[in-house]
Amino acid sequence: MSAPRVFVVENTLAKMAREPGGRNAEAAVKAAELRIDGVKDVSLASLIEKAEQLGVLAAEARASGESEAFGPVYDLSNAIYGVAGAFGLKGLAEAAFSLCDLTDHFRSGEEANWPAIDVHVDGIRLLATLGEKATAAGADSVLDGLRKVRARVMPAN
Repeated sequence: MSAPRVFVVENTLAKMAREPGGRNAEAAVKAAELRIDGVKDVSLASLIEKAEQLGVLAAEARASGESEAFGPVYDLSNAIYGVAGAFGLKGLAEAAFSLCDLTDHFRSGEEANWPAIDVHVDGIRLLATLGEKATAAGADSVLDGLRKVRARVMPAN
């Protein structure tokens, strides 16, 4: 048998981290925030489009009657949740998360409650349209209603 050979692999990330220069954490966060602000208007406008598309997907799921049809509704609601959360739209993020929860519940075999889906889709449309003005426009009352609907459809175990 021959002697084992050992290969040393250079860790380029560690090497770069030891070199002088670069950014400190504060500068990196500030640069990231600037990049996020640069896409804010486009992202907020996309939320309105996504909310309208959510209505189309919910109608398709209803027409289908198949539990698998909730997948696209869940996915789009999850995308709305992510964008809304990134831009501090807490009410919209909560409404989208609630719809994710409902659709996940229904696609796991529970009988779909279409009025609950409809009211969530409508709430998301409203909150997306209001955008950053949602808090001043009474988003709390919309969210309270959605919480009650969700609690009625999905009672705590």
